[in-house]
Amino acid sequence: MRAITMMLSGLLAIGLAGTAEAKKDKDDDKIAECGKHTKVARADDDGIISLKEKMKRGCVIEVKDLHPTQSAVGMDAVECKAAKITGKAKAGKLDKYLLGEKRWVPLVRGPGEVFYLTDHHHLSTAVWNADLKNSDKKVYGYLIADWSDLKDGDFWTQMVEKHDTWLKNPAGEDILPSQLPKSIGALQDDPLRTLSAWVRNSCGYIKCDTPGVSLDDDELSCDDKFHESATCAPANVYFLEFKWAAYLGNVPAVKEALASEASCSQQDPLNQECLDKQYDVMIKALPLAMQAAAAPEAAQVLGKDAGHNPAVQPGIPQPKRCQ
Repeated sequence: MRAITMMLSGLLAIGLAGTAEAKKDKDDDKIAECGKHTKVARADDDGIISLKEKMKRGCVIEVKDLHPTQSAVGMDAVECKAAKITGKAKAGKLDKYLLGEKRWVPLVRGPGEVFYLTDHHHLSTAVWNADLKNSDKKVYGYLIADWSDLKDGDFWTQMVEKHDTWLKNPAGEDILPSQLPKSIGALQDDPLRTLSAWVRNSCGYIKCDTPGVSLDDDELSCDDKFHESATCAPANVYFLEFKWAAYLGNVPAVKEALASEASCSQQDPLNQECLDKQYDVMIKALPLAMQAAAAPEAAQVLGKDAGHNPAVQPGIPQPKRCQ
């Protein structure tokens, strides 16, 4: 009897140990909140930060705590992304969606332990505008630099040198770091940024596919379609969409077509009437923008790393209201 009791006690101890270990493994998999203990992610020999590394050193942060490093986004794209995120949340798939390899947001830790967003402003703004509980408005990020020990002026000098901030307003005018929005919810709308995205999605200009990053679907990318006839812009090129937006905004025909456009302020909910009117104007401007993108002048103005496609492509707008 004593032997049986000892055997049962041993089995119970093993079972409890296994349960504790399983709980530990589960806790280890949990991604910590972004803070002073968040470590800088390490790139591989090719300069790529893998998904495994993001999962290991990454963190989760509330969108309200992110500080933008640009002044504007295209609210048309935000509208569509917000609708998609709302749908994912209702289906119970939001976390899986945001953990996708291409949706981790790069962060820089600055003075005062402030986290600055250096890319994915549209995604973050979409999460902010999605129909979610405030407590669910979070994104997953990874730290690309820690400059929290720098003085404010030195910090922004570093940000500019590393191309981690776009210090221009929607009109293309230079701004100071102090003039950047203080929160994601304060980002402005830049219709030219929307037009630039439409042109890029229509292969009007081409960005190289990022090595080692899989696409969301089986469709060929613009890089795949035109790798023999056009030179794609390097995957790590800086501010490509903004540069094309600035170029398109200075093309007389495009400028005239957009004369009646109006930016749509960010509000809760997004101003659908304004976005619909803006969409109708952009539809008329898109064919002109596609012609301007293929013109030799585009390559001359923007340079060899702009992804110029000399063949005029049909413009494919984002579906109205994402339908």
